[in-house]
Amino acid sequence: MTERPQPVFPSSTPPSSRPAFLYGAAVIGAGETVASIGEALTAAVLAPASGGWRIAVAGTLPPILVWIALRPSVPAALGAAGAGWWIGIAAGCLMISGLLLLADVAWRCGIARLAQSAALLGAGLAALHPVPAHPVSLAALIVTGFGLWAAALLPDLAVLRDRLGAGPHRRARLYRALSLGWRGSALQWLAWERACRGLALLGILAAVAVLIDLALAAALRTDRHDTLLPVALLVEAVLSGAGLIAALAVVLRRSLGLGGLVTGRHLDILGRLILAFGLAALYCHVTEIVTAILYGDAAERARLTRRLLGDEAPAFWTFMLAGLLPTQFFWIPAIRRSPAALGLTGALVACGLGADHVLAARIAAAGTGLPDLLPELMAAGAAALGSVGLFVLGLLLLFRLVPPVSIAETRRLALLHNPQAGPSPPPIGHPALRGAMQGAMQGAGQGAGQEPVQGAMPRTGRDPSPGLVAVFASEAGLAEAARELSASDAPPRLDAFGPVPMPEAGAALHRDERSLNRFALSGAFLAAAVYIVVRAAGFVGELPSGIADGLMGVAVSAWTLSPSLSSLPVLPPVWPLSWAMAAVPALSAAAAGGSVGIAVALLRALRGARTGRPLPSDLAGHFLLTVEPASEPFNPAALARRLMSLPASAGRPLAVYGPAAGRPLR
Repeated sequence: MTERPQPVFPSSTPPSSRPAFLYGAAVIGAGETVASIGEALTAAVLAPASGGWRIAVAGTLPPILVWIALRPSVPAALGAAGAGWWIGIAAGCLMISGLLLLADVAWRCGIARLAQSAALLGAGLAALHPVPAHPVSLAALIVTGFGLWAAALLPDLAVLRDRLGAGPHRRARLYRALSLGWRGSALQWLAWERACRGLALLGILAAVAVLIDLALAAALRTDRHDTLLPVALLVEAVLSGAGLIAALAVVLRRSLGLGGLVTGRHLDILGRLILAFGLAALYCHVTEIVTAILYGDAAERARLTRRLLGDEAPAFWTFMLAGLLPTQFFWIPAIRRSPAALGLTGALVACGLGADHVLAARIAAAGTGLPDLLPELMAAGAAALGSVGLFVLGLLLLFRLVPPVSIAETRRLALLHNPQAGPSPPPIGHPALRGAMQGAMQGAGQGAGQEPVQGAMPRTGRDPSPGLVAVFASEAGLAEAARELSASDAPPRLDAFGPVPMPEAGAALHRDERSLNRFALSGAFLAAAVYIVVRAAGFVGELPSGIADGLMGVAVSAWTLSPSLSSLPVLPPVWPLSWAMAAVPALSAAAAGGSVGIAVALLRALRGARTGRPLPSDLAGHFLLTVEPASEPFNPAALARRLMSLPASAGRPLAVYGPAAGRPLR
């Protein structure tokens, strides 16, 4: 659907009296540039910890200690309910992040890192509880969530590395190791984008699989077998994830002053998302109630009475009043666009959706009344508060190590919306730049006192330093220059570097990366096959006595047993090769194996692209085209003149650095 244009007001209307239309408003501040985004987000990580951050960390410790003390006293059913709550949050956040990435939604950069971090921490916290789902499904959720989070971080870690320089500082060494030699070349960006998309798809598959696993586990534990249960679990997972992301976005925007990166448009979109999925969840539960009243038998109506007025009533009404009904206030634009109302409602919705897990699981399992459960519920509530404290502590520590908003994707969004967001021309004669370029060029036999790019530059077998480094204001100009130089009879060896993904430059340089698909498919098939083989091996021990009887049991289990066949041996109620025990975990195993395959392929692509001497750190954040000799003769002066003769709107560089170090042509 096309966006509605923003109304144009007469110039006589004072700006303060013009209404704020968020639908179609900018998703990034008008003054944000490539440089300002890098400075703001690296400062959020590298600046000394503030007093508020230290107080927040200290505030999470008491509930965590209470949680550690009360964990042994929490009943297993309530512990499993806590695991289901965290699994729902993790799956919802991962689906939101993955769907926005696959749909190529440009404004996702403001909330994607929050969603990925929340998914990773939520899945990790679920693993600390008695898990009601299959262990393979939860492991796949953790693996895919971590893979997407780590892959999306690579360019940002390189920015932090360049910001700290080559000093002996421990954090500098850490970021140099974690960035895996990232240089921002066209091939690396291409591999990175494809890896992130593949991991997003596998993350969605893992999230759906673990929610199906939860639905099957709930059907086995309780008397809920309606067909809307899996749909309701999926909708509520996305709703809880959206509520948590909204609360985190409001806090992040205010605490770090990132109003230009997490804008009012982001908050408005999150409010609409909460409203839509809250309405869908209400539809699921109202449909369940109406169906039971109109078409249900006596047992279903008795269950409905128990849910509305009996011992399940606290679970149901807490779920409705805290988890679903508050979402409908977002029909009012003023409430939806209020950061305070959005943050509080999002947190309330995320917690309220957990009430259905925490209360209903124990009552449904034991059938006891609420007064008998009060001590256990109080212990479970305190434990849940402690797990929330552990989640908050994880976020506080995590965002002291990595940027809370993606630097690379936010820079791309700024270049798309702000005409002046491009990198500024590099300084002429900057000492650091001059020294770095001089060291790079002296190996080719050129001195610092020569004129820029005069004469042919001899090649050496040991020093693969570039003959020319051209700096551009945009990717489009870089791509035009690359096409121009590639059209010559003896084209030089070209490579492109930039602060954001460069699909146009990659196409101009004929870069391609196809190994990720092969590695992903191989890993997925291998992991699924290994899981099925392991389950089949375990199935042998659970067969009835006698091979013939066992095979007969397998054949008969596919049909409804008649009284005449009642004497034949049958398989256990939950056998290892059933749909629930084989197909769903096999899908999860395939998602985890595919994620590992993509990680291997991405590491391989990064390693293959780390050729040549590293570029000067002062040129980080610029669009660069390196020109290296591919054959003899190589005349850098002619190439520089050819670049500088291009039209300003069609490929002329801002500067060209040649063998005379630090002496750019402009």
